[in-house]
Amino acid sequence: MKAWLAGLESRERLMVLAAVGVLVILLVYALLLQPFYNRHGKLRSSVAEQHETLQWMQQNAATVRQLRGSGQTASTGLGGRSLLSVADASARSAGLGPALKRVEPEGSSGVRVWLDGAAFDSVVVWLDSLGTRYGVDVESITLEGGTNGRVKARLTLQAPAP
Repeated sequence: MKAWLAGLESRERLMVLAAVGVLVILLVYALLLQPFYNRHGKLRSSVAEQHETLQWMQQNAATVRQLRGSGQTASTGLGGRSLLSVADASARSAGLGPALKRVEPEGSSGVRVWLDGAAFDSVVVWLDSLGTRYGVDVESITLEGGTNGRVKARLTLQAPAP
């Protein structure tokens, strides 16, 4: 390489060295500086988004405290009914009757519920209702997504302690 470079005329040698210098500068920019600037820009936008989220949370904190204070408390229990009948009746009244495939006892104070093709929003509202009205806890839940907001759900519900 040295011999080839030495064989060039001084003007050609100067052009080759200038081209190598420009190439080194471009490589440094492409391999070091550009990724750094890209990452820096992404981090700046991420920080800005998180700052906006923080401001929103701080603005709504008072509302959350107020709602927490006025929220419903769980009922003292199932009102003498079995968890099996409460789960079945409340699921049907929540519009989950067609999706309700099976409800069976699980141990002494639990039930297992199978739903197929249930609207996800209805399932969430139903579970919230079970918790607030009867004090029923969801011990385990498995959801499989479907189409149009429909899910296949396998739940284990636990009755409140007496």
